[in-house]
Amino acid sequence: PFYVSPLRERIEDLPILARYFLAEFSGAYGRKVKELSEGALDVLMRHPWPGNVRELKNLIERLVIICPQQRIEAHHLPPELFRGAARSPQQPYATLHEARAAYEREFILRKLEEHQWNMTHTASALGLERSHLYRKMKSLGISSAEQ
Repeated sequence: PFYVSPLRERIEDLPILARYFLAEFSGAYGRKVKELSEGALDVLMRHPWPGNVRELKNLIERLVIICPQQRIEAHHLPPELFRGAARSPQQPYATLHEARAAYEREFILRKLEEHQWNMTHTASALGLERSHLYRKMKSLGISSAEQ
């Protein structure tokens, strides 16, 4: 039988795998996300990766889809990675649309909290017009009651 050790046991492979998935998904989605910052890579290196390479691949795919810049920074990463607790690798999304909406919702909520729910500052940080932020919040079911 062929055995491949878990990602957590060969963490030195993570930067190579992450760059590979970044290039693969950037091309597949027509995005120009080209690199991971040192801070983002550091967070990824400290994560235990219970979902193994599949979890890393899914994360990089989500980041390529939602990252507004060419470089993924630590603040683009989901909060679970900072707590050291991994999200379930088998998240029950039926479609890419559902997965993207869930991640966009989480990302926008985090930005709203960073800017104390100031819509002008949050929209600016997201690179959106304020009216577009309001529409996006409505479509994702985000209301000011979540403050």
